[in-house]
Parts: sequence; structure tokens; C-alpha cells
Amino acid sequence: MNITDLYSTRIQKTFDDDQAEIVSILKANPKAALKLISYYKGLPLSYPAKIVSIDRGTLDLDVQAEQAFAIEKSRSVFIRSPLFKHDVFAQAQFVNIKKKAASFVKFSYVEIMAERRNFIRVATESQPNTAITSPLGLIEGQLADISLSGMNIVIQHSVPLEIDCEAPTSFKLRNIEQGLSLTINTPARLVNITGDKLPRNYKFTFNPDRSLERQLSQYIFQRQIEIIKEIKDAIE
Repeated sequence: MNITDLYSTRIQKTFDDDQAEIVSILKANPKAALKLISYYKGLPLSYPAKIVSIDRGTLDLDVQAEQAFAIEKSRSVFIRSPLFKHDVFAQAQFVNIKKKAASFVKFSYVEIMAERRNFIRVATESQPNTAITSPLGLIEGQLADISLSGMNIVIQHSVPLEIDCEAPTSFKLRNIEQGLSLTINTPARLVNITGDKLPRNYKFTFNPDRSLERQLSQYIFQRQIEIIKEIKDAIE
């Protein structure tokens, strides 16, 4: 799951001016309450953090172990505080899960677009093969993540799909509780293509019927439990 899919920049002056402003505000408020927001395999993680120090544009924080794990994977975090007019995106310079510590640089104002989604989108456990039916034939890809109304399919080669095209899609999801495979067939509409080079991400929306909605709800709920367990096991 690409971190850039989660947010949109909100530059107020210039990047450098905004960064200087953010650092100045943090320096002036060393006891400020900060909340960190991370996404691990689509699952949002939100925990408080305490400022340890800020020097030469580097912010040192005490963080929760779960958050440190997610930060280590994405090498970034979102910072939320009443001090700021927008949420702040920061790049991780240092992370230590056992010490529950992290350092950040390169701050910018952003809007977390993932929070505007109607449903949580989780990464699939093994990127199952996906078949897309197009007017020019069958297109193969891998299902990277899915929600109750959308999915992201990674395609390794150039394909003649255009935005807003209708494309019936088929894939299998593992029934985590029963250990079985669910075969999913659904009409879908292409809404976005991202990636400057191959492979590219093809983002589709769909409207599930009641049966499919129930199956996807169960899968996504169990997948969240699986991701949480993965995090817990990693930090113990």
C-alpha cells in the first residue's frame, strides 16, 4: 500500500516555509499533546506521543511500541495537534521499537485522504491473482487491497483500460475462519491509475450485493484481527 495514496499535500507558503513554521511551533510548545497516525496494511493506528526534544529540525518523540512498528515499516507518520491548522506529514529518520523512540524530519502540511473513505481498505494477505474482463480480452493482475466498495489491482504490464470503463472482475479471497477460498465475481468501474512506471495500480469501485457485502465484511474484519495479531507478535 503506497503511502502517497493516503494523503494530499496542503502547502501554505512554500515547502521550506511550512517546514520552518512547523518546527518553530513545536519548539515553542515542548509539552504539547501530539497524536500520531499510521497505516499498516491499511489498518489505521492512532496513539499519543510525547516530545523528547527538537533540535536542528529533528523531532525526537516517545511513542507506543505498536506505532513504532508501523513507523518502521512506512518510514513516515502523520502528526495531529491543535497547534496546527492541518495535519502534518513527517519522514522517519530513526525508529527503535524496543525503546519506543522515533525521530522525524521533513515536515509538511497535509490532508489525510484515507480518513475520507467510507470504509477501511485492508491489504490482502497474498495478493491473489485477479482476472479483469475487458473489451480486448482478459487482463491479469494481483489484488493488493480491498474495502467494501473499492479495490486496488496491481498490473505488471501496460493495458488498454480507460478511466470510467466497466470491467467485470474475478478473484479469490481466503476465508480466514474456515480456511476456505471465496470466489468473488463482481462488476467494477475503473476510477484511477497510479504509478509512473510498471507495475501500476488500477483502482476500481464496485457496489456489492448483500451476499458479497456479507462475505467482504467478514473477510475485512478477520483480516484486521490478523494484522493486529501480526503487530502484537512483532513487538513482544
